Amino acid sequence: MKTWIGIVTFFALFVPVFAGAQGINTNVALAVAEDEAIFRSQVRYRRATDDPTGMDREVEALVLPQTLVYGVTPRWTAFVTLPVLALRKIELGDGRVNKDSAVGDLRLLARYTLLADDPAPLSTRRLALLAGMKFPTGARRFGSPSFDPILGLVGTWAANRHEVDLDALYTITTERNDVEVGDQFAYDAAYRYRIWPARFGRRLLQFNGVLEMNGRWAAKTRIDGRTVAASGGSVLELSPGAQFITGRFIVEVSVQIPVWQDPNGSQIEEDFTGVLSMRIPFDVGLR
Repeated sequence: MKTWIGIVTFFALFVPVFAGAQGINTNVALAVAEDEAIFRSQVRYRRATDDPTGMDREVEALVLPQTLVYGVTPRWTAFVTLPVLALRKIELGDGRVNKDSAVGDLRLLARYTLLADDPAPLSTRRLALLAGMKFPTGARRFGSPSFDPILGLVGTWAANRHEVDLDALYTITTERNDVEVGDQFAYDAAYRYRIWPARFGRRLLQFNGVLEMNGRWAAKTRIDGRTVAASGGSVLELSPGAQFITGRFIVEVSVQIPVWQDPNGSQIEEDFTGVLSMRIPFDVGLR
């Protein structure tokens, strides 16, 4: 049972908390206009086949994080994220195959801009505070029964064709129903370069290349006061990607390749994660 929990929670813990206005796997501090909203639908395919036990176990997961972003004021932005596990396939060492699907835990966050300096039309320096809560809305096999506070910082520096984004988020997990998933820490760095156009004209078209480093750490899970050895751990991923931006939508692709990972216990190490997403901005018009 504990080995099963380790396989399941490893994939559940490393779903991104949310995605901001420009990054693929990294949050950004760029503003969302007041009364403007962005809906982002993302597809994440994750595969893990490197089994340290020699039992040749394999895990595949298709996760669909759905995010709604809303500009409350020029400084306040709200985020709602609901991850959906469309398919998880676990092939055990004895040849058995288990498949399931589930809805994950809802996350509500707010971003407050602490610093905003725009020295030129295509240049900015921004620092923002993130705070929110994870709610136990999902199935236990793809979430946890607790209410967990989230706190973090995100910074963005942009100058003409270049942009650098940095973020760090810490989730303080709590115990409920004798289950306590370990605390989680996420940290990311992204560099974005506008490949085309070199200079903007009348058309609102843009193609960007993106290179990211995405890190995740999670402490071990405790159930009924006992520590689950095969749970939590660390992973650091190199994530090249691309963005195609128009005035009506944004399409993004990325692949996350682990360059270092240390899952606790007998958990299977990741092979890669493929990411495809689309974002659609729209005017809410509440005022």
